This record gives sequence, C-alpha cells and structure tokens, in this order.
Amino acid sequence: MIRKILTSVGLLAFGLLTSLLIGTALPGDNFVNAQTNRTAPARNNQLNAIDRQYVLDAGQASLAGISLGKMALQRSTNASVKQFAQAEINEQVDVRNNLTRIAPKLGVAVPSTPNAKNQALSARMSQLKGENFDKAFLQEAGINAHLENAAIYQREAAFGQNQDLIAVANKGLPIISNHFNTASSLTNYRVAGLIQGINTPSTSGAAPQTNTVPQ
Repeated sequence: MIRKILTSVGLLAFGLLTSLLIGTALPGDNFVNAQTNRTAPARNNQLNAIDRQYVLDAGQASLAGISLGKMALQRSTNASVKQFAQAEINEQVDVRNNLTRIAPKLGVAVPSTPNAKNQALSARMSQLKGENFDKAFLQEAGINAHLENAAIYQREAAFGQNQDLIAVANKGLPIISNHFNTASSLTNYRVAGLIQGINTPSTSGAAPQTNTVPQ
C-alpha cells in the first residue's frame, strides 16, 4: 500500500515537472510569460516571498551549473559534452550577473556558497572519470537541473511580483528548454520526443534537427 502511494506521488510530481517543461518549449505560451496577463505590475522595488525564494533557488542553481560545467571542461574528452558544458556555464553566468545586479537593491542576498545538496553532488562527480563522468554530468547538469530549473523559473514568471526578477525568469525559460532538449538528445531521454513533437509540428520535407548546443 505504501509503495503504491509513493509511486502515485512520484508520478504526479514527474507529470507536473513535465508539463512545466512543455510550457517552456512552446513559443508564446502563457506559461512562459504568465505575468503579462497581470493588470497591475509591481514597481521594481517591490517583491514577495516567491521573488525571495527565486533569488535563493536560481542563485544555487547558477552556482551548481557553473561548478559542474567547469568540471566537465576539465574532465571530459567528449566534444559534445564540453560544448554543452560551456553553454551551461554561459547560461548560469548570465543568470548570476543579473541576480547580482538586481537582488542587492531589494535587500536579498544571492547565495555565494553551494548548499549541502550541491556540495554532495560536486563531491560525487569529482570521483568520476571518462564515460561515467559524461553520463552523470548530462544526467545531473542536463536533465535533472533543467527539470528543476523549469519549475523554479515558471513559478517566478507566474507568481513573482518584482518585474526585474520576472524578466530574468522569462529570459531564462527558453534557454532552459533548449538546453534540456539538447541534453535529452545526447542521452536519449525519452521525454525529449514528446516535447520535440509538440514544439515542432511535422511538415513534409522538413529537415531533421541536429543536436546543436544553444549559445
């Protein structure tokens, strides 16, 4: 009985994350720019609990993404993995620069040290080499991180109050979607087919998409 309950909860959580990610994959979808439907935008010096949590969560995600990306550049010999790692570093450095510019004005500190979860992940990844490292990197920094980031950024876009932070979230959502799709292609992650099918209507004579890492 307990196993059935846990399984149901896990499927529900996975379904939520998948639906969030599909929302980011659709250009112009209301999930991506949820705040545009608001009638009274907040001034740039206002924020709510969602905004504060976004700074903390996105800040931690940026630390992890940069750290794992640099580790991949040093440890991997796979050109696709290294290209993805550099794109991930570029993504998270940009996020971090924006948070560092905005958050202090709001009285919120951007995390400067990784939390226990990310420290443990870095320690585990540092023990891996070769193909084992590549697979773990694409799973953690490619699939898992972007599923988590999709939820973090969607939450801010839909329920945040500060317009500057909402803009950061909206800018990041398409990048999260693109990087997730790239990691999915490199790892044959099965959800990628569903998202790609929704995002790209089939047309006769259409050229197949390549596994190009977005910049």
